[in-house]
Amino acid sequence: MIDKPKAGSTLSSSSHHAPLLRVSRPVSACSRCRSAKVKCDGKLPACTACERAGKAHECTGGSDQFARGKERSYMASLESRIERLEKRLKELDGERRRPQATNGSTEVDDEAVTIKQEFPKPAAPATRRQRKVDAGDIEELVADLGYMAINAVARDFYGFTNDLSYGHVALMASMVPGALDSKPRAKLPPRHTATQLVQHYFDKIFTTLPCLNEASFFGALESVYRDEDGASQFDVFCVYMVLAVGTMSLSRARDSLAAHNAACFVKTALQHADSVISPSEIRGVQATLLLVQYSMLEPAHFNSWYLIGIASRIMIDIGLHQELLESNKRRSSEMDLRRRIFYCVYALDRSISMVLQRPFTFSDDSVRVNLPRVEDPSLTANLYSRGTLTSMAAAVHLFKLRKLQSDFYQTLHLCGSDPHPAPLHYLHSHTEKLEDWRQSMPSTISQFTQDWLLLEWHYLNIYVAAPSPKIPRLSQAATSQIFNHATSYPIAFRAILKDPNNSRFVYTYHDALRTYFVGSTLLHALDAATWSEKELERAVDAVNATVFVLSTMIVRWPDAESLRDKFRSEAGRVIERMRERLVLEVWVWQQQQQQAQQQQAQQAQHQQAQQAGGHHQPAGQTVVTREMEQQARQQVRVVQQQQQQQQQQQQQQQQQNMGQMVGVQGLQGGQIDGIVHVSGLGGVSFYRYN
Repeated sequence: MIDKPKAGSTLSSSSHHAPLLRVSRPVSACSRCRSAKVKCDGKLPACTACERAGKAHECTGGSDQFARGKERSYMASLESRIERLEKRLKELDGERRRPQATNGSTEVDDEAVTIKQEFPKPAAPATRRQRKVDAGDIEELVADLGYMAINAVARDFYGFTNDLSYGHVALMASMVPGALDSKPRAKLPPRHTATQLVQHYFDKIFTTLPCLNEASFFGALESVYRDEDGASQFDVFCVYMVLAVGTMSLSRARDSLAAHNAACFVKTALQHADSVISPSEIRGVQATLLLVQYSMLEPAHFNSWYLIGIASRIMIDIGLHQELLESNKRRSSEMDLRRRIFYCVYALDRSISMVLQRPFTFSDDSVRVNLPRVEDPSLTANLYSRGTLTSMAAAVHLFKLRKLQSDFYQTLHLCGSDPHPAPLHYLHSHTEKLEDWRQSMPSTISQFTQDWLLLEWHYLNIYVAAPSPKIPRLSQAATSQIFNHATSYPIAFRAILKDPNNSRFVYTYHDALRTYFVGSTLLHALDAATWSEKELERAVDAVNATVFVLSTMIVRWPDAESLRDKFRSEAGRVIERMRERLVLEVWVWQQQQQQAQQQQAQQAQHQQAQQAGGHHQPAGQTVVTREMEQQARQQVRVVQQQQQQQQQQQQQQQQQNMGQMVGVQGLQGGQIDGIVHVSGLGGVSFYRYN
């Protein structure tokens, strides 16, 4: 480790207050520790083991290179060297300040001149501008330390070869083996086709994930179409990846032509990945983010969680997670792009980690970055000066939601399993934050984006109320909140998918995972409480809507079929238990009504007997026993069999002796069929699913 410089040294008197860096270094054991075969800490002038043994004067180096009187470590020798050079610098300063300097005293060794240039001792206070420049240089130096560590490790273990670059290693870890082997490399499509795909990307995807400089991208598009071979590799990579993401977002079937073309675009872009995905440049983060967007649309080719981890690590290495102290020395457009790129990584890391139920790549405690600016969309000049013509209102509003989402997930799932001291207060306070977020949604956001953001809002309201390690049990308030939002989510999603105006609605495989989570949480809430007739009707509609959404996604992602089938099976069991519970409640209500009538009759007889001078003991309340419950269930089964027979014989009959038949339209991929609504029992109703 680096020992702390002395108080009188130039390093300690620096006006920049640089943090003390602790660097691991090898230490040669002293002769005594080497012969005794004990660990030597290399402390100077004598190690700890020799000091404890009272042999400090015998502590010598283990080789001629570090003999007695010389330092045993490379860093210690450098410190001594710095002290000698600082002493020499003081002598030179003294000579320079003399009234008449002679040329004979200016001869200095090269090492002293170098140190003087790197660590000058100011003769007068530095100007404000000079201090600002120096502070910026220190910030850039600190930002480069992450890459220096990666560079050193890579050189020691792998070396810098074209066959094993950082980008190549990143792709090997995140790419599904053989996923693109059968795909040919694509060529640039006709210009008008590319324009439509690019416009679709910026209208539907870039509005919430603005990881590129829009003006620079359109310049790159012109450059690539003018001379693809002469364009930079980063420009070619970005153009092909934007074409791939835009094309894949339009695909509605796995074997569609759009999906095939998108895969071919990606294969062409990957030719430049080795030079583009760099751990030392901001473009490495941008390139990885484009791959993350594609992986969410096509999980069969890339692992999105690995890719967002790579993007997060590059982002941290170059310091995007920290706001620059002297940010005004950079252009505002450059600072805004840094913030947008960071929050794109942040938003995707939080979203992907939650849907896959995995930990975040970095914590909120390490983040010190302001949100990007939101300019007035009517002021085109301001938008263009920032490098983009797309309003950042939707993206910034999504970033705010992701910050709330991160807080929920870290508190409830990543902070141990000790029970939360105030679960109800936590639920109410964070539900209010989500409601404030919804109320503050900018009106300038398009209806398409608002619908998508509201789905996210429903999802987070469910997540914050769902059982977690910190709050394992559902309260009545949590159950009610889950019911309200878990029924609204699939119903709203179904309406979006059925709306012909939303034919280009962009959804990913992660939306299928969210839909399954929402449906499963709804079933858990339905099984944990008793619901009214109106609530049950809405729950049934939500169950069927969930089946519809998952069935629609099967065409695009075959893995969604297992989610649909599993949910449908779970829903059938829950609905059956709900039916039995409601049947029992109806029967108990009937028994209570009969008991009340009997008690009223007995009370009337008792009053008449008292008036006649007699005495009558009123009957006690009837207790519902297990045998009576089984008898009620048996009666229900008989009623069900009779209704099934009557339905087969008279399909057109609308009214039956036991109630009214209500048909439920079948849904794509299957549904919970045949709801029988039985009324006429004192206003109490129940449902049966055939």
